[in-house]
Amino acid sequence: MTSTLYQQIADDLARQIDEGSFQAGDKLPSIRKLSQQKQVSIATIQSAYELLERQQLIESRPQSGFYVREVIKTDLPAGEIQDNLQLPTRVSIKRTATEVLQRCQQPDMINLGTAIPSPEFLPVKQLQRIMGSLIRKRMDEVVVSVFPPGLLELRIQIAKRMAESGCRVSASEIVITNGCQEALTLCLRAVAEPGDIIAIESPAFVGLLQTIEALGMRAMEIPTDPRKGISLDALQLALEQWPIKAVALVPTNNNPLGFTMPDEHRQRLLTMLAKKEIPVIEDDLFGDLNYSGSRPKAIKAYDENGQVLYCSSVSKSIASGLRVGWVSAGRYQSQIEFLKSFSSVGTSTLSQMAVAEFLANGGYDRHLRRIQSAYAKQVQKMSEAVLKYFPAGTSVSYPQGGYILWVVLPTGIDTLQLHYKALDDNIGIMPGEMFSARDQYQNSLRLNCAIPWSDKVEQAIKSLGQLAVSG
Repeated sequence: MTSTLYQQIADDLARQIDEGSFQAGDKLPSIRKLSQQKQVSIATIQSAYELLERQQLIESRPQSGFYVREVIKTDLPAGEIQDNLQLPTRVSIKRTATEVLQRCQQPDMINLGTAIPSPEFLPVKQLQRIMGSLIRKRMDEVVVSVFPPGLLELRIQIAKRMAESGCRVSASEIVITNGCQEALTLCLRAVAEPGDIIAIESPAFVGLLQTIEALGMRAMEIPTDPRKGISLDALQLALEQWPIKAVALVPTNNNPLGFTMPDEHRQRLLTMLAKKEIPVIEDDLFGDLNYSGSRPKAIKAYDENGQVLYCSSVSKSIASGLRVGWVSAGRYQSQIEFLKSFSSVGTSTLSQMAVAEFLANGGYDRHLRRIQSAYAKQVQKMSEAVLKYFPAGTSVSYPQGGYILWVVLPTGIDTLQLHYKALDDNIGIMPGEMFSARDQYQNSLRLNCAIPWSDKVEQAIKSLGQLAVSG
C-alpha cells in the first residue's frame, strides 16, 4: 500500500529520532517552518505531527511547540517456551471476576479496572444527534426487532470496515451480536463442546476465561511474548500433546499486554492450524485503536479455508452501552446464525441503526484519529506515573494501540490484596490472577487508561504505589 505524503514525512522524522538526529527533549521545527522546508501544506505537517504523537514519539507543549518524547520501552520478560506444558484446566474465576468488576464500577470509584472508556472519549454528541433523528424519522423501524443475521445497512458498513483490515467478506457473511462477548460465546459454542480444550494466550482476556468457564470447557494456557504474542513453538508442542478444539486469541492491540502480532506470525499460525483443521477465534475488539494510524491486517485476511471466526464490536471505539458486535465466521456461519437465533434472538434495532449511520456519515475516521491520539497520551502518562510511584523493579507493557496497560510488580506483592486495600481509597484495579485459569500473575495488574488524566488520577496511582510498598 502506498503511503500518503504526511505518513512519509512522519516516517522520515521517526527515522531521524531513532538514529539520534533528534533526541529526547529536542524541539522539532515549527509546523510552518517544516511546511516551508518540505514545500507541503501546513495541514500535511499537522497530520504528520499528529501521527507521531499517536506513536508516542513526540509531544506538544502549549504555547511552545513539539518536542521529542522520552520513550518508555517495556522490560517485561519475554514469554518462555516450556518443554513441559501445564495441563489443560477447568476455569474457576467467575465469582471473583464478577465481584472485582462490580466493585470497580461502584459510584465515586476511580475506575482503573474495567476496560470501559469514559464518555469524554466517545462521540456522545454525534450519537445524540443520530439517535434523535432516528427516533423522529424512523420510529416505526426502531420498534421492530431485526432477526439474525442483523440489520443489512449495518452489515454493509461493517463489511467495508473489515476490508481495511484485509478481510474480503460480504454483508451476507456477517452476523450482528450483542457486543463482542456474545460473539465469543457463539463462536466457542459453534466449534466446541463442554469438556473440550481451548488454547489461549497467557495472560488471557478475562471475558474469554469467563466464557470458557460458563460453557464448561477447559483452557490450555500458552506462553505469550509481550511483543510478538502467543508462542507458536509452544502452541505446536501443545497441539502434539492434546486434542485442542480451537485457538482463541487477541492478536491486535492485545488485551491485556498491548502487543500486535507480526504479520509473519499470523500467517504461520494459520498454516500450522490449517493442517489439523483447527479453527481460530480472532478477537479484534481493539483493532481500530492502533497508534500508528494504519490498520493492521487481521488473521482473517490470510484465511483461505474459512477457519477463522472473526469477532469485534464498537464497544471500545464508539460506545460500550450500545452492545453492537459482530461475527464473520467462515465455514461456521450457518451454525452461528442458528445459535444466535435461539440465544438472544436479536440485537437492539436502535443501536444497530445508530451505529450504521455513524459509520456511514458520522465522521468515524475523524473520531478514530482523535481517540487514537488521546489514548496514546493517556497510556504514556499512566506509564510514567506507574514507574514514578510504584516500587522499584516494577515494569510496564508498551502498548501499540488501545488503552490498556499491564503492570508487573516485584515478586511477593499480591495484587488481589492490593485490589481490596485500594477499594478503601475508592480506587478500582484488575488484579493479574483474573487473567489466568491457573492462579498465575499474582504480582501483576491491568490498568484502564481511558479516563481523563487529572491530579486525582495521578494521586490514585501514587496511592496504589504506596499501598504496594506497605504490603
